[in-house]
Amino acid sequence: MKNPLWKRLPRELKSDFGKYIVIFLFMTLTIGFVSGFLVADDSMLAAYDEGFEKYNIEHGNFTLSSKASESDLKKIEKNGKVRICENFYRDEATDADLDGNEEETMRIYQERTDMNLVCLMSGGMPAAKNEIAIDRMYADNNKLKVGDKLKIAGEELTVTGLVALPDYSCLFSDNSDMMFDAVKFGVGIMTEKGADAFGTTHLEYRYSWQYETAPKDDIEAKNMSEDFLEVLVKYGNVTGFIPAYSNQAITFTGEDMGGDKAMMEVLLYILIVIIAFVFAVTTNNTITKEASVIGTLRASGYSRRELLVHYISMPVIVTVVASVLGNVLGYTSFKNLCAGMYYGSYSLPTYETRWNADAFILTTVVPVVIMLGINLILISGKLRLSPLKFLRHDLSASKRKKAVRLPDFKFFNRFRLRIILQNKSSYLTLFIGIFFANVLLLFGMMMKPLLDHYQEEILKNMIAPYQYVLNVPEEPDEDEKYTVMGMLQKFLTPSLKTNEKSAEKFCLNSMKNVLPDQEGETITVYGIADDSAYVSAELPTDGVLISDGYAEKYKIKTGDTIVLKEAYGSETYEFTVQGSTIIRHL
Repeated sequence: MKNPLWKRLPRELKSDFGKYIVIFLFMTLTIGFVSGFLVADDSMLAAYDEGFEKYNIEHGNFTLSSKASESDLKKIEKNGKVRICENFYRDEATDADLDGNEEETMRIYQERTDMNLVCLMSGGMPAAKNEIAIDRMYADNNKLKVGDKLKIAGEELTVTGLVALPDYSCLFSDNSDMMFDAVKFGVGIMTEKGADAFGTTHLEYRYSWQYETAPKDDIEAKNMSEDFLEVLVKYGNVTGFIPAYSNQAITFTGEDMGGDKAMMEVLLYILIVIIAFVFAVTTNNTITKEASVIGTLRASGYSRRELLVHYISMPVIVTVVASVLGNVLGYTSFKNLCAGMYYGSYSLPTYETRWNADAFILTTVVPVVIMLGINLILISGKLRLSPLKFLRHDLSASKRKKAVRLPDFKFFNRFRLRIILQNKSSYLTLFIGIFFANVLLLFGMMMKPLLDHYQEEILKNMIAPYQYVLNVPEEPDEDEKYTVMGMLQKFLTPSLKTNEKSAEKFCLNSMKNVLPDQEGETITVYGIADDSAYVSAELPTDGVLISDGYAEKYKIKTGDTIVLKEAYGSETYEFTVQGSTIIRHL
């Protein structure tokens, strides 16, 4: 027989329509945005990963001081077990807005037919000498579109297309830069004649290589690159050497994408838990108001289960409909919005939307389970009461107990304390609600001040206005003394060729700390010259100084031993901590 209680649901929806529509819209928009984000994130990451094969991305690149001969290239390929192609470029001053000021830099490559193939996003590839296809993100940041003109090295060129280069998914002009700049730096593709027209003043002889057998992981890639470098230096003056695993222009995007997924999921579940508590509290209030009706129904033969199903039906129905509609919006409108957030930060190729089963489960099944679980726990307890208690409006679930004996406080203090004890469940629910509300408030308010403070600290603590890191270090002179362990000596930079008297050299290497019960983090190790003009800390003759942040995070004290491991190797090194200091950013 059809349950007549179902007839009450439309009336309940109509009577509390304002409450339900607000909750429904809030849940739909939240689930839609999170679903769109997860779908876009997964699709973008898949497009990025597949791009390595689709666009035939290099395993690394090197730069020579002059063009290598054909015979030398063949010897390098044979002895290094690699395949090499030319990837020459020029960095030219650019006037993107045609205001007469060359404020940007364009890195010009010739047409590519072998490695690092071009993804054409819109328009067409250049065919004439005065045409250029430029990076899509650079174009967006400088308000350029297909058909517009810009000046490069004084020459006016026409933009024929917007492209994405797989080896510049993140626009780092220099691999040692701390942050990329997609406003003042861009990359472009020209015809061979068009690129040659700029002469050889700014020409860089860069070559890309691929191994005959691709490395399985970064550790193997590091070993292979070191072997290849030993071969390479025998045939030319190497001025730059960047394996793909350490090329920020290639790897930064992949390392960053996916990092926000956990935060979005936590935010969604916090919101669902809050809404579930709202439903549970309002439903309990409804049960209190309808106590006489519930008592009559129970006395007439209705079971607790039937009443429980009735009272949790509306929250579950609202959640299911909001989840389904939210996923529809996620795969349509919100997906494009979230993809636009990635395209606004990175120069990614065209992607295809992919069905994401995990996103569906996380944004549909899990919210329904959370809503059902919380409402079952908070509502079922109240419906365990006997019909007589409902008829008497005696909805206290606990048996009458002896009052808690309170200390000999003043009357009003004892009265307030008694009220708190008698309503402790309500206060606990209120506390949980305030806690979650504050978490959401922190989510929204902490980011901008945090970034502003970080920016101020970085600028204030910069050790020097200019810093240069050489990719191909040489061994230092034997009479050079540095306050670092012997294993760092091989990373020290060569003597500086500069007329700047204030210049001072340092060494830098990245390692991982070895921890007993968790994966290590990347630790930057510096080697500083004696009597440094920029580092005021007294450097120990044996052992190391560590940053105060490192010491505080891992509870390390002077005299302790830390173990560091090569980032892409198996060798480990032990250092005795001689103290901690505030280490400025190098």
